[in-house]
Amino acid sequence: MTTLLQSCRNLDAKLADLALAKLELEDVRLIQVRSEEWGARKAKLMGIDSRARLLSLAAADETTVSAKRKLVRQHAATVLARLESRKDIKELTRDAAWTRLLSAVDGLAEEVDLAGRSAWRVYREQLGTLEDPETLRLRTPPTPQNEEALSRYRASHAAYASIAHRALPTTPDDLAQVAAHVVACKSAYGQITFDLPAEVGRFFDALQSDAATMGHVTPQVLAWLAERGQLDRFRVRAARQ
Repeated sequence: MTTLLQSCRNLDAKLADLALAKLELEDVRLIQVRSEEWGARKAKLMGIDSRARLLSLAAADETTVSAKRKLVRQHAATVLARLESRKDIKELTRDAAWTRLLSAVDGLAEEVDLAGRSAWRVYREQLGTLEDPETLRLRTPPTPQNEEALSRYRASHAAYASIAHRALPTTPDDLAQVAAHVVACKSAYGQITFDLPAEVGRFFDALQSDAATMGHVTPQVLAWLAERGQLDRFRVRAARQ
């Protein structure tokens, strides 16, 4: 028969096992929490870093980013050393070094993002500034040639904007595509004629307002259209009474 003393000893052993199990569960929970904190920041930093590295950062920004990276490495080394020496996840949780490490990673991510955005803006500016298509349309004489060129300009500008409006490029191809779209826009722009002879300008203005008459088709207008192979673009129709 089990004595009372033996029963108490068995109970103590079970309680000790239970307490140890609870401690182990708590350690696992804390490890998961710390891992999630680190994982989220690491993923964010790597995502921004991979995109910013596609660009050439300004020298001053590169210096600042390098200093931030060094600070992160220092805090990481401190945290690792303390964790290895104490073997206690709860101690790491209470240690201010962990908070400093997370803050340093956040600071590095923010600095890389700012430097990358600045480099991305400089890259686009070096390619050349593009005029807004609608602004360009308002000052473009409505000739058939101009309308075709303006249509090409709009399409290339839309493709350019879809990439250029991103905070940062996502792949090396983005840089090449942006440059190609700028070239296409400039090519289309070069096909636009802004300075029209006065009579030709009045003719196209009348066409736009649906008020053109044979009186607008002067010899100068006919010659201008013929030189550009544009005569067959127009049809004569009688005005309704």
